[in-house]
Amino acid sequence: MGGGGKYPYPKWVWSYYGGWWPAPKNAATNTIITGVGILGLTALAFNFSAKHEVRHRYPDRWIPSMLWAREFHDPASQKMWKEQLAKEGREWIEPIPDWWPFKK
Repeated sequence: MGGGGKYPYPKWVWSYYGGWWPAPKNAATNTIITGVGILGLTALAFNFSAKHEVRHRYPDRWIPSMLWAREFHDPASQKMWKEQLAKEGREWIEPIPDWWPFKK
């Protein structure tokens, strides 16, 4: 039930799991390289998204993006939101809540 032995394969083929045959010699190293790559791309996407985030309507409750969105920390934006909320009869929600452990 073997189907034969391993046959010659192209040595230039690279794959995550370590090569042409599933007997990974470099699996741990490849996992670290792939993980660092994924984390790097995720960080770049998060950074781009956070810089370009815009709210057209003030949230009804605290949301996590209030921690990093510029419009909740910029004094000019805060003034604009507070004026808008006063017209609507709503309250300002602190972007960094009291229970948050990493306060500035």
